[in-house]
Amino acid sequence: MFKSLHKFIHIWSDALTYLIQLRGHYYFNRRVPEYVAQYDSRALVRVSLRTTERKEAWKKAVLLNEQVEAYWQDLIKAGVRHENKRFQQTVSLARQMGFNYQPVAQVAALPLQELLERIITLKDATPKQVEAVLGGAPEPQLKLSEMLEIFWGLSKDRVLDKSEHQIRKWRNPRKKAVSNFLAVVGDKAIKDINRSDIIAFRDWWLVRIENDNKHPDSANKNFIHLKDILDNVCSHLEMDLKVDHLFKKIFLKTKFKQTRLPFTSEQILNILNSPRLENTHPEAKWLLHAMAETGARPAELVGLLPEDIILEGDVPHIKIVQRKKRKLKTDHSEREIPLVGFALKAFQHLPQGFSRYKDNSDVLTTTVNKFLRENELMPSEKHTVYSLRHSFQDRILAVNTPDRIQAELMGHKFNRPKYGAGGSLEQKMEWLQRVKLAK
Repeated sequence: MFKSLHKFIHIWSDALTYLIQLRGHYYFNRRVPEYVAQYDSRALVRVSLRTTERKEAWKKAVLLNEQVEAYWQDLIKAGVRHENKRFQQTVSLARQMGFNYQPVAQVAALPLQELLERIITLKDATPKQVEAVLGGAPEPQLKLSEMLEIFWGLSKDRVLDKSEHQIRKWRNPRKKAVSNFLAVVGDKAIKDINRSDIIAFRDWWLVRIENDNKHPDSANKNFIHLKDILDNVCSHLEMDLKVDHLFKKIFLKTKFKQTRLPFTSEQILNILNSPRLENTHPEAKWLLHAMAETGARPAELVGLLPEDIILEGDVPHIKIVQRKKRKLKTDHSEREIPLVGFALKAFQHLPQGFSRYKDNSDVLTTTVNKFLRENELMPSEKHTVYSLRHSFQDRILAVNTPDRIQAELMGHKFNRPKYGAGGSLEQKMEWLQRVKLAK
């Protein structure tokens, strides 16, 4: 009952949003959503409701909104573009027959009595009248290559707090998953995807893993993203594709996990004290210094604003905070980290933060990794700049830092009930002084 009430309230509140009054008369006025823009090029759908009474206009807007959404759904499924004449004729004809236009899938799900009423009216009807009353939408022809644009429109809530760079980073692996799948099965209609296609995709990945030294995790990420995209698009368009069945037992087992090796303290000091660092960009050099003594992620460091860098007072520190358009990796990532040793030196040189690489940590880490390898400062192929974070974790663990302080320094979830305000800056500073690299 509550679910039905919620749906009722949602429908009527939407109708109110799409209601405008011009010169005393009411109009239905709705902007064409982004996900359907490639099928309907209009900026707005505006239809006169032919009334000056608000209550009557509201009722008409509810019905018209349902018809417009049904029409958009048919356009997407059929893979055809909007034509004013086609839209008006279909909706008007359904109205003339005494019914609201609905797509065939919705008509089929109607209560038996209402379905019979529609069928009874079709005695001696024309094909166009049958299409209008029974929602004679063509078979879905939406192609694989078209589904990403729909998926982006359905996923806006996932990127609300991400920066432009973070949105690109979020989209790229999903684009890659669809691109790889297209390379294997071709640009099929989504409705025609079957279990054999997914198995062929899995086999394609097995060959790459064997011949190109790819890791099974890369394949599994492709499967996860592809399944998510298909599931969301098919659910939204009410397409009868059993996505869970398609991906059943598809994921690859991994016998080992590729992990980055941590640096030893001696290896870190060898890097930070190397005169070769003067040959790279200063911000690349100071990133290494900051990571070594804070354990912060590169993206967290380059995202710092001047007000997040506090160098005055008894405990110099940085504040890693969640901001609109700059989303942190997890909710637990918000934290304050005291500055000691190399990290304090880094932010004394960069009190305004990483201006050149602001919100572009991928470019910075790629630059640093390349520089360290070319200058023979990287101990092995399994070491990266991110290994500094692993080393920091090892060092605070080695001195028996309390679990809660460890979690707060690393930005990890504390897996026990939290009471009180947590570790103070002074307490964190005390433990960081014990693992400081520069004595």
